[in-house]
Amino acid sequence: MKLLATTFLSIILLFIGTTQSRASYSEYQYWETFGQYVPFVSAGFLGCFGVEAKDKFPMRVLKIGTSMVTEGVIVKGLKLAINEERPDGSSDNSFPSGHTATAFNGAELVRYEYGTWWGLGAYTLATAVGLSRVYHKRHYIWDVGAGALFGVLSARIGIQTISLIKEKRDQKKNNLNVSFSPVFYDNGAKFVVTVDL
Repeated sequence: MKLLATTFLSIILLFIGTTQSRASYSEYQYWETFGQYVPFVSAGFLGCFGVEAKDKFPMRVLKIGTSMVTEGVIVKGLKLAINEERPDGSSDNSFPSGHTATAFNGAELVRYEYGTWWGLGAYTLATAVGLSRVYHKRHYIWDVGAGALFGVLSARIGIQTISLIKEKRDQKKNNLNVSFSPVFYDNGAKFVVTVDL
């Protein structure tokens, strides 16, 4: 089953890669750009291929989405606020590394959903993405370190936020509140029943 899941994910990534224009990317940018998303795809879809996940697919999607939004706010906000020039001088949005944050965000989601061994593979890929960004002079090592930290932090925020919402929703379902209230009028009275779902 692991082989089937890995093969399917590889086919998806090859399809994505062959349908995108490569004219504006050098080879390393092409690999780094698509490599950062492999852990996210894995976090969402490994469970669909028989790999045991903690959560069902809809819950995984909510956690991934919340993690991505959190990461976007943190990383883009810091890039705009700090304006650090890239090592290659191409722009002033080096800190933190967004590619690395995305890869580590996905890696932490994989580790959380599927366990240590799957997480190890995802973290290995995320580390390769980060080191590649330093090697190709798109980021300094501290950009990548911060990106990794913010990626994992974003994943944990996404996981905890959705888990707390689910827990509160489940508590409400189990605690059905029914109240009876008398209401008196000048010419009569009635009872009002209120049900709090």
